[in-house]
Amino acid sequence: MEAQEAAITVAASRLRLNLVRVFVDGGTSGKLAIEDRPVLLDAVATLRRGDVLLVAKRDRLGRDVIAVALIERLIAKRGARVVSAAGEGTDSDDPTAMLMRRMVDAFSEYERL
Repeated sequence: MEAQEAAITVAASRLRLNLVRVFVDGGTSGKLAIEDRPVLLDAVATLRRGDVLLVAKRDRLGRDVIAVALIERLIAKRGARVVSAAGEGTDSDDPTAMLMRRMVDAFSEYERL
């Protein structure tokens, strides 16, 4: 957890993002179903237009391609976006970046199996 928080802090500084709040979902949360992740749901609920949910890596959102897509869609509906401290295609919404995100999500799911 400390390494993830450090990565987020460094990325926030590099990207010139102001860390307003840190949400800690704990342990093996990426493997849990969305409904079993109240901290993630709270984080999404606090987002407003223009906000960024900064994660250490995309697999922290989840290790299920469909669940991650749903989370990302919920965030987009709020006018916010997900950014990964590790990059992973979250720097834009162009087709190449979107493909990179989907590949990263697929590998995360594969690693879980």
